[in-house]
Amino acid sequence: MDKELDSFSIDAFKEIGSIGMGNATTSLSRMIEKRVQLNLSDARLFEPSAIVDMIPDSITMTGIMIPIHGDLNGLAMLMFEFGNAVYLSNLLLQGIEHEDDPDIYESALLETGNIIAGSYLSSLSSFLNLSIMHSVPDISIGPIADILDRGLSMMHTESGNILNIETMFMVYSSGKDAGAGTIYGDMFLLLDPVSLERLQSSIRDLLGDS
Repeated sequence: MDKELDSFSIDAFKEIGSIGMGNATTSLSRMIEKRVQLNLSDARLFEPSAIVDMIPDSITMTGIMIPIHGDLNGLAMLMFEFGNAVYLSNLLLQGIEHEDDPDIYESALLETGNIIAGSYLSSLSSFLNLSIMHSVPDISIGPIADILDRGLSMMHTESGNILNIETMFMVYSSGKDAGAGTIYGDMFLLLDPVSLERLQSSIRDLLGDS
């Protein structure tokens, strides 16, 4: 399987994803009662080691991991720098009484992961005629290498190249707030080699490229 996506496949991933992200944007906007813009900026294939090289160990990351199964088997992983994850969870919990219980923050982030990854996977399923289901998400905090190792261990199989879907969230403030806050995140699809080939084959079928 090719390690690089051709331009047509990249465009197809973006187009399919933009529809799923549109659904996620609507849901998130209702949850935080602010206008949200969510953009897919790129889609690329990486070796697992290249993901680790991208982010220094000194940066604490938050990974929301959603197991997927069906025609595609592996893991969807939504990744935020820890500060961005805290900002996002505070937005989700505004107006809700809590006493800095970390479980509440984690629950809010897990729900966000469910919405974003679930919407993207639903869009892939619809356009590519694939049966894709996802299970209960989990969360991991620490260096990127540790989070990725945990994600790979959850798969119980060897991962092929990782599909990186770069995502930007723009949360527009309202009322007494000023300006807009930008939250950057990445979504990774960790698929076993058979699933990754099936995904690219489905893209080629969609594009009529034999």
